[in-house]
Amino acid sequence: MPDERKLCTQCISDGPLKQWLEETGTEAACDFDPDHDSFPCVTVDEFAEEADRWFRDNYQPGAETMEADPDPDRDRVFYGTEGEPYEDIFAYELGASDKVLKAVIDALPDVSHHEITQGAEPFYSDATNFESIEAVRAREKADQDEYWFANRYAFEWEDFCKQVQFSTRFFGIKERLDELFGKPDEYGEGPVKPLYDLPAGQAVFRARLLNDDLSEEAIEANPAACLGAPPVNRTQPGRMNVELIPAFYAAFSRETAIAELRPGTGDIIAVGEFVTRVPLRVFDFTVFDRRAEDRHRFFDHSRYDFITQMQAEISKPIRPHERQREYIATQIVAEYLRSYFGCDAVIYHSSMQRDEGTEKRNIVVLHREMFVGAENPSVLSYVDWSLKEIRDVRYTIIDGDIF
Repeated sequence: MPDERKLCTQCISDGPLKQWLEETGTEAACDFDPDHDSFPCVTVDEFAEEADRWFRDNYQPGAETMEADPDPDRDRVFYGTEGEPYEDIFAYELGASDKVLKAVIDALPDVSHHEITQGAEPFYSDATNFESIEAVRAREKADQDEYWFANRYAFEWEDFCKQVQFSTRFFGIKERLDELFGKPDEYGEGPVKPLYDLPAGQAVFRARLLNDDLSEEAIEANPAACLGAPPVNRTQPGRMNVELIPAFYAAFSRETAIAELRPGTGDIIAVGEFVTRVPLRVFDFTVFDRRAEDRHRFFDHSRYDFITQMQAEISKPIRPHERQREYIATQIVAEYLRSYFGCDAVIYHSSMQRDEGTEKRNIVVLHREMFVGAENPSVLSYVDWSLKEIRDVRYTIIDGDIF
């Protein structure tokens, strides 16, 4: 039923709705308080229609929330929404008597009972809280700012990659990398140090696919040369080296060395074992991924966010046809670390190895006069080699939304 009762400006506290009533109403006697005589008035229905417009312009249904049971012995989750009930918001905003407040709320335009029976959802519902649109926008901005800050290094790295791939790779590059990496002494803090000396005696493995260019007989004749770094005139561009500048790519396990080749079923792989002859200054992007009882102490490292984000970016799998372009950024980083951090090698995770029980780290020994040999200035000594046949290649498929 229409509510033609009149309410006046004195029934409402100061605010946009009272201002609207003052500008719109006509002087009359108020039906809610006999002492309110000759003040601007409108009918309850008119006021409720304006209150509804104002409310919808300034409030929206609250975002869904999920909270675990505070009792650790109970495996329950409570669901709700942000904000407050609409009745409480109107009570605060109107500052009116209970009688006026009830009249306005009862008159708020909404879906009819018939429309609800046909499946329509009421806007004003006791099951829904509401929050101000201004507060939502402020929270979303704060969330965006927090997300940007949390992932700032990944975004900076993405911008750097775009610059060197599609814009310029010769000017201003060192300055950008200085901003990303900071100073070498920043990596000497905390219980785990990303910049350290890998001791002599560390075993590493390098794999090659047998084909027309590499036979078992050739390896038997000279395994160190066949399974070591390629000569200058046969050096192809890689993740950490440019064409014609050799680098020694290896892994800390045979399984990872083989996985990096992406072999197919039936392929024969030769795996060479080498050992470091001298300590190597390494930049290790994987240091914070290691399992440890005091892992929480890793987070205190001043470069923790940078290393974890850069590790994810540098180790991303790259399709063969994209390698030439995608490797530009990591090639520059390798040269930067060698020149300005004094690094002999870079360690990063394999993008091809996910087995939790397997050592997944790769190592790239950067350009040296001689990589493998028995005397100085060689970095590595050859130990042994073996053949492996790929009997099966398995793919693990995850259903559903993976992002």
